[in-house]
Order: sequence, then structure tokens, then C-alpha cells
Amino acid sequence: MVDLPSQPLGDIDPEFEKIALETGELTYGLSGTSTREKLLLNLANDVCREHFGLAFRLHVQAALFHGVPFSDILGVVRFMGPYAGYPAAADALERLGGIGAELGVDVRSAATDAGVDSSSVAPDQRLRAGEGFDTTDEWLVGFITSRTARSWAVPGLSARECAYLALTADVAQQTLDDSFRLHVHLARESGAAPEDIRDVVRFLAECSIAKAAAALRELDTVLGAG
Repeated sequence: MVDLPSQPLGDIDPEFEKIALETGELTYGLSGTSTREKLLLNLANDVCREHFGLAFRLHVQAALFHGVPFSDILGVVRFMGPYAGYPAAADALERLGGIGAELGVDVRSAATDAGVDSSSVAPDQRLRAGEGFDTTDEWLVGFITSRTARSWAVPGLSARECAYLALTADVAQQTLDDSFRLHVHLARESGAAPEDIRDVVRFLAECSIAKAAAALRELDTVLGAG
């Protein structure tokens, strides 16, 4: 069982704290993703759904407790900009800065560690072409190309982790079309087995059983099509 923070839930409703920890035991027990990957998925989902209250704080605390550098947490927020929306990412960044300061993190130093020279990045050709987003608008294709290139250049995050974060956005926002299919294929190309990707979606059932069920149905179709 992965050790997860749960206070002040126990002070308010001990029964809910018990349910929350039971739920975490089920989702963190999935073997297809690492503890680090699960921690990043929770943070990405928070940004997508603009949940920056207690749950976000607990997820940040859990990530730090399990050795995720604060710069990588910043990297998740930065990565999610084009997927969750830059206003949502900005709100997450403000809240994250406050949490980091409360916990004694040198936030500015961590932000410097998360810096990147995007001019040296050559993103996947399909990301450059805007594939996964059904549009023929040239301006929007260019916008998608430049913004996703910045996201996939975030240091500290592997290609597999980036694909998982993008899949999290698809599940949270139910964009289970070309975007979802592209990110499944990018996850496969980064070394993820079909069952690993299935566990990504299963893990997100903690955030919405209906959305996870819909995504798993689509995943069956994508994997069945090869």
C-alpha cells in the first residue's frame, strides 16, 4: 500500500477518510503504472478539472513525499497548458506556488530547474502537424503545433509520462476521438503495453467512474484496431 496523506479528512469525517484510503489502495494497487506515474496523473486531472483545493494540496504533498521533485510538479502544470487550458494552468500555478511556499520549497529555484530551450526540441511529426485535433484551420494548426511542442519539451517528464498526461486530459474532458487515439499510439510508441495504458484509464476511475468507463470502451476499440 502506498502511503498517502489524508488529513484533515479524518478530523472532519473519519468514515470518508476510510473510504478515500480504501479507494487509493485499489487504484494505487494497479500494477501497470508506477507510483510516480500515478502521482502525476492525479496532478494532471486536478488541472484539467480545475480542482485546486484540499485534494490538490494532498496530491502535491503525496508527490513530494514520494520523491517527485517540485520542478517536475511544475512541469506537469506547464505541460497541461494547451490540454486543460492556460487559464486553468495559471490558477494551478498560483495555488502550487502557495503550497510550495507553505512547505518550505524554493519555488523560484525549482522553476529555473524546469526551464527548457524549446528551440532544440523536435516533437513527434504528428504533433507538429496538429494530428489528433480535427481541424483544417491553418492558424489553429500552427497554434497547436507550437503549444504542444512547448509542452512535450518540459524537462523531467519522459515521453511515456507526457503521453499519459495527455491521456488524462482526454479522459477528464472526454475527448475520446482522434486526440485520444493519437495519445494511445504515442504511449504505445514510448514503450507502454496495452495493459499499462488500460491501467492509466482504470486509475482515473477514482476521479469519475463514468468517464473512465467511457474511455475504456473507446480504448478497446483503439487497441482492437491495432
